[in-house]
Amino acid sequence: MNPDMTQIVENYVDAHTDEVSTLLEDLLAETEKVTGVSRWSIGKVEGKLIQMLIKISNSRRVVEVGTFTGYSALAIAEALPEDGILTTCESSKLHADIALKYFKKSPHGQKIQLKFGPALETLTLIADASQDFVFIDADKPSYSNYFDQALRILRPGGLIIVDNVFWRYKIFKKKISNKNAIAIAALNEKVRQENRVEKVMLSVRDGVYLIRKK
Repeated sequence: MNPDMTQIVENYVDAHTDEVSTLLEDLLAETEKVTGVSRWSIGKVEGKLIQMLIKISNSRRVVEVGTFTGYSALAIAEALPEDGILTTCESSKLHADIALKYFKKSPHGQKIQLKFGPALETLTLIADASQDFVFIDADKPSYSNYFDQALRILRPGGLIIVDNVFWRYKIFKKKISNKNAIAIAALNEKVRQENRVEKVMLSVRDGVYLIRKK
């Protein structure tokens, strides 16, 4: 598909997807103003996909690896039932401070527990088979370790969503040199060969891997 057609498809998909809350739009604008990389947020289409998956799966206990400024965390919290809990991991104080500011503004903010520090340290403290849903969108070289922990903490039937599994289409090169792309290509192959899960890769934004623990 040529670049022009790719943009046409993305615009069409966006136009035929429900809008996000005003708070999420405000957060995206502030993220761009402060960080200049609002594109790191998952955006409307992927956010709505995750919300629908949470609702369909009746998830109540969710873990997010990589809060950034809180867009995906708020989207998840909006989809959770009143007794739902999201544990989200972030290691940047700048990003965490923005996220906490918006969590306080949200009527769903009480569902979110932000854990500041290395995500793997937080994940190791979570009990086996205690979670319903895990979203991975953090430092790419650690994706394989995050996946291992996600598989451990998920209940049977639980879902894992891994973001950026195309890594800006760099994984499709014959010779991959980008370190993030190398890590993601390795994770993709690891998941492909993992017989404890069912999986389907989706061409949403920068690639999404949808994984179900058997």
